[in-house]
Amino acid sequence: MKIGFIINPIAGMGGRVGLKGTDNLAELAARLGGEPVSLIRAEQALHSIEENDDMFFLTCSGKMGENVLKKTRFKFEVIYEAPEKTSAENTKKAAQKMLGSGCDLLLFSGGDGTAGDIISVVDKKIPVLGIPAGVKIFSPVFCVTPKECGRIVSTFTETSVREVLDIDEEAYRRNELNIRIKGEAIVPVSNGVQSGKSTSGSVDAKKEIAERIIDDLKAGGKDVLYMIGPGTTTMEVKKKLGIDGTLLGVDVVRNGEFIKKDASEKDLLEALQEFEGKVVIIISPIGSQGFIFGRGNQQISPVVIRRADDIIVIASPDKLEFTPALHVDTGDPELDNKLRGYVKVLSGYHDFKMMKVV
Repeated sequence: MKIGFIINPIAGMGGRVGLKGTDNLAELAARLGGEPVSLIRAEQALHSIEENDDMFFLTCSGKMGENVLKKTRFKFEVIYEAPEKTSAENTKKAAQKMLGSGCDLLLFSGGDGTAGDIISVVDKKIPVLGIPAGVKIFSPVFCVTPKECGRIVSTFTETSVREVLDIDEEAYRRNELNIRIKGEAIVPVSNGVQSGKSTSGSVDAKKEIAERIIDDLKAGGKDVLYMIGPGTTTMEVKKKLGIDGTLLGVDVVRNGEFIKKDASEKDLLEALQEFEGKVVIIISPIGSQGFIFGRGNQQISPVVIRRADDIIVIASPDKLEFTPALHVDTGDPELDNKLRGYVKVLSGYHDFKMMKVV
């Protein structure tokens, strides 16, 4: 099997620094302390692929593919010379080269923007599969985790057509969620490929959930630090608290006082510094996909999660109806394993549902 392999080196850099994406903001992300994650996650995926003498990779020079493949035993050939500073145009040119070289599968590491760039070139001519490395990973063309990508590459026999989605990042940073369909892609059929994002959810149920959270907050002891994640369900909690929170970011509240709006990982760590009280993270899964960590809330990093005394998962019954299981992909395998198991999801004032984190 001939596999095309492309890495978007800047994908995911904006996640932990709270930029909600890296499109046109790679330099700013770097100045804020953002670090590349796409090469690391690409390497994780490659190491999980079963070695096969018939498997051969076509890739790009340097950090767009070659550097990672050198760390494996796979045979490969560089067919696209990438510049030191890469852009979307380089991704498209590399995809064009691989399309013309007769690849059986195009494996890429990036986010929704990278997926959109690739399908704008390859369309539905060859199967594609994404290694999740971006901030925004809504499209159902990505593996649930990098490790799952390896298993899929080694075993898939069927494909199906999936929509490639992306969001308007400028609107996203203004608390507006505008999801656009960029095209369609042929994707391997596997339960290791994530579902598309669902935005359904009962307003009344969300308000009941928020009321329960606030009542519990009032009944609890003092000196509690709440980190409240993104989403329409958590936004109801922020409204009940009377804070000007963000729909798509992480906000910090201590004992009812608004501490930080749209916090980055650095902000969260600063809030935790010298804090000795109880730390509670409130999050809601992405509908259908079921991710509670690792998609759109990378600011809540492994070091932050490990500091939490309690993690409260909230979701409306409508959302849970289309979410068969919950997932985590923090980038820390040890932490992911610790988070797996059953968790109680608050779905109304008095209602809970036990769900499995897989």
